[in-house]
Amino acid sequence: MNRFDQGQLLDRQAVAGSLDLEWMPPLASAIAGFHNSAEPRTDCGGKAGMAWVIEGNTDGFGEFGRECLDPSAVSRFTGDSWSALNRCEEILERRRESGFVRQCHGDLHLRNIVLLNERPTLFDGVEFNDQISCVDVFYDLAFLLMDLWRRRLPRHANAVLNRYLVDTGDAEGVALLPLFLACRAAVRAKTSATAAAQVHNDEARRAELQANAREYLAMAERLLHPPPPCLVAVGGLSGSGKSTLALGMAPAIGGAPGAVVLRSDETRKQLAGVPVLERLGPQGYSADMSRRVYTTVAERAARVLRSGHSVVVDAVFAQPADRESIAQVAAEARVPFVGLWLDAPESVLISRTEQRRSDVSDADAAVVRLQRAQDTGLVQWPRIDASASTASVLSAAIDRVRGRLADVFNGLAAEIR
Repeated sequence: MNRFDQGQLLDRQAVAGSLDLEWMPPLASAIAGFHNSAEPRTDCGGKAGMAWVIEGNTDGFGEFGRECLDPSAVSRFTGDSWSALNRCEEILERRRESGFVRQCHGDLHLRNIVLLNERPTLFDGVEFNDQISCVDVFYDLAFLLMDLWRRRLPRHANAVLNRYLVDTGDAEGVALLPLFLACRAAVRAKTSATAAAQVHNDEARRAELQANAREYLAMAERLLHPPPPCLVAVGGLSGSGKSTLALGMAPAIGGAPGAVVLRSDETRKQLAGVPVLERLGPQGYSADMSRRVYTTVAERAARVLRSGHSVVVDAVFAQPADRESIAQVAAEARVPFVGLWLDAPESVLISRTEQRRSDVSDADAAVVRLQRAQDTGLVQWPRIDASASTASVLSAAIDRVRGRLADVFNGLAAEIR
């Protein structure tokens, strides 16, 4: 066995401020592949599995948290956790019976992921306790998402979530994120309090662990009560920067780890049954296929909104009917809606499409000219000058959305600008 470079551990890179955002999609894909190949365990998980987690946290708080945790906060969080578990019982059991409880990693956080041969690699999974490792795949993922969120890396957490959803199609699991993320943070609060109680000759270390316990418990309470969901649609012609803006805004919108991003380009490739980077022929862009794409995106957005999670939709939305349809999704879900329209000169749009490499979009100069020749009708969504810098466009968009939906921001808007 060869010892790997400790500097390649992702937690070391996070502490150093050098954890590259570009590694998050391949990391999510690695996790998705691992989960997809893992053995289903219908004898574990479900409501009983999460009840075991909550009971363990409660016992740990009572035994080791009395010196550092506010009893009222512990009582409040414990009661809210049981209430959340009861609300989630049906989906937890359905997923267990359907094979979403699997032989997972069990301890999936940054310290157990390393870059080996330019690939994010998972290691040190739990093999000694089925109650820890045989869990819902989304509970396994939630440990990493919580770890990234706690380290104030919202872009990274959101990128992991959205690539995982693209690779697995497991949108149902999003409904469980508040409970799963909160339980993961609470486990860390418990283990920090437990470790603090066992330190006797190092007051500084003891105080640090106690502070960590309080921080994790406060985080767990916030995660269990996310902001209300909303729907944001980003429209504009090809090359206007819709995807960049959608992915840039998503971490700040809604509950942790930010909004689910639905891209029409990815949906089109999925419906065509081809890899996302494979170019489609003319049949992939027929009127019938485009109708299917917008219908599918709307259905997926509605499903995620019903789960209580926010959505950002990235599509051209050149037709008035498509803009009306996506707004109707929000109306039927009874959630706030904001549409944004990105404007840029034709020369800018063409230049950007020609510079793309390894992009899911197939749009080129000819597509841009065709789109500009079409009548988009009266666009009533707020317009943003997309010819400006990425940072300026993101800042303007965040201001527009926050101005209308201040209560759905999760407090990280300033950090992602």
